[in-house]
Amino acid sequence: MHDTLAPLTPLWLKTLAALLLVIVAIVLAGVRSGSRGRDRLALILGVFLLGSELLFHPYLASRGLWKIGTCLPLHLCDLTAIFSWVALLWRNQKVYECLFYWGIPGAIISLATPEFTLAPGVINADGTLGGETLVFLHYYISHGGILAAALYLTFALGMRPGRGSWWKISLLGQPMLLAIGMINWILDTNYVFLCEPPLVASALIIGGWPWYVLGMIILMVVASLILYLPFGLKYHGDTTGAD
Repeated sequence: MHDTLAPLTPLWLKTLAALLLVIVAIVLAGVRSGSRGRDRLALILGVFLLGSELLFHPYLASRGLWKIGTCLPLHLCDLTAIFSWVALLWRNQKVYECLFYWGIPGAIISLATPEFTLAPGVINADGTLGGETLVFLHYYISHGGILAAALYLTFALGMRPGRGSWWKISLLGQPMLLAIGMINWILDTNYVFLCEPPLVASALIIGGWPWYVLGMIILMVVASLILYLPFGLKYHGDTTGAD
């Protein structure tokens, strides 16, 4: 059974509003803090997101819910959730850029059209929260953490995507998809939805297989370019001014 949470339901609206308030509060706290305070908050957020991941998988195993087909960290948001705490704790530029370009659009889409594939009973038939509350909370912590980390690193800590990074990261994503496709073939899984589309409607999924996979790649490249544009225009302006 795959639980989905329909957009514009009361639970969807309340959860999303609360999450956005928390993200804004974290970023604003970082922006308004001194250098030591910003670093301390980055450490706290990074450790919290890491701890959430480390505790979640034993919980799934204890409930008999851990399955190789759904629980390996190979979906796009699973990978960028890892990038979120790695970037916060170590400030690696390449990891930050992967988080920025892949995490922001992926998390936005996942939060707009949430799907809970790890356990039945997360959402009741009437759209209210069911018995697997921790699965529900982890979904929003991990996806919200992706956005919080990307925005905090950018606006509070001053990290920026490098010149031309949007196409470099887009190229980097292709061998990654090929590797995940090989894992899907070996394990008979569907990570990054390379074999079948998700059950919930998604802005990344257009058409049938294999065309939606190509469309998904194109849309992510376009999203990366859009995210890069404010920085790219500034880089271009700096170059023009220097000349």
